[in-house]
Order: sequence, then C-alpha cells, then structure tokens
Amino acid sequence: MQLGLRLCTERGLSISSMELDSLFIVNCFNDMWDPPWAIEYILRDCKNLISSNVTISHVFREGNGLADRLAAHGHSCQGIATFDRDSLPSICFAAYQADLLGQPQYRPP
Repeated sequence: MQLGLRLCTERGLSISSMELDSLFIVNCFNDMWDPPWAIEYILRDCKNLISSNVTISHVFREGNGLADRLAAHGHSCQGIATFDRDSLPSICFAAYQADLLGQPQYRPP
C-alpha cells in the first residue's frame, strides 16, 4: 500500500477512495484502533501521502479480484513491477475483465 501510494504521488495521481481487504489496517487508518508500533510509521507515512478527505473502506478480497490476483502474482516476482491494462500478467486478465463488469470472483481456499 505504501509503495502504491508513493507511485501515485510521483505520477501526480490523486486518490479519492481506497479499498483494503484488511479490516485491521482499515480500522487503524480510520483511527478506530491503535496500530502495532512495528507498522505505525508506515501507516503514518501512508496518511501523509493522501488527503484527509480520502475514504478508506474494507472490501473482501472477492470484491477486487484484480488486486487479489496481482498480489498473488507479486509473491512470485522479484523486485518492483508496475502494470497497466495492456501489460497485465496473463493470470490477471480475466480478473480485470470481471472487475470492469462488476462480477464477483471467488478464489479457492
């Protein structure tokens, strides 16, 4: 999340809302829970990278299949990679299309 926010800032992209599949992080971001000290500085940096009117909400991973597939793909990569819709890894393309159509996606446990 921190790296993504930094990339958006560097590219001049503004963020109006963020959906995270970690309810814990959402609640820490929204000052409902205190974050563990080990990640407090990361959350503080993330908050500094967005405006105060950005909405941060929880979504189950099935609600954003593309993000879930990209995260799974990232575990098999080394280094940092960025993608746009024309350069998505092949395992992500179906999830991208389903997200565009608003179709829920399910991942086997």
